[in-house]
Amino acid sequence: MPHDVSLSLFRVTQEALQNAMKYSGARHFSVILWGSANEIRLEVNDRGVGFDVERAKLDRGLGLVSMQERVHLVHGTFTIESTENGGTKIMVRVPLVAE
Repeated sequence: MPHDVSLSLFRVTQEALQNAMKYSGARHFSVILWGSANEIRLEVNDRGVGFDVERAKLDRGLGLVSMQERVHLVHGTFTIESTENGGTKIMVRVPLVAE
C-alpha cells in the first residue's frame, strides 16, 4: 500500500475515534479495514447519540472536513452516516493502482 494512503487512513481512523470518544457517548467502537488488489476500505462505527451530518459540515466541526480532504488527496471517497440515537458510521474507499 502506498505510504500516502496508509497515512491518510491512519489519520482518518484517529480523528474518527477521537470524535466518537468525545461526542458519541458510546463506550464501544468498531474499526474495520479490508482490501483487495484494487481498493482498500475503512469503516469506523459507534452506536452513540449521532448528529446532523449536514449541520456539522456547515459548522466545519468534528474534523469532518479534514478527514474528507485527506481521503480526497488519495483519490478516495468519504461517506458519513449518522442518525439521532442511532450512531455514526464513517466509510472510506480508496482505489489502489499499480505503481
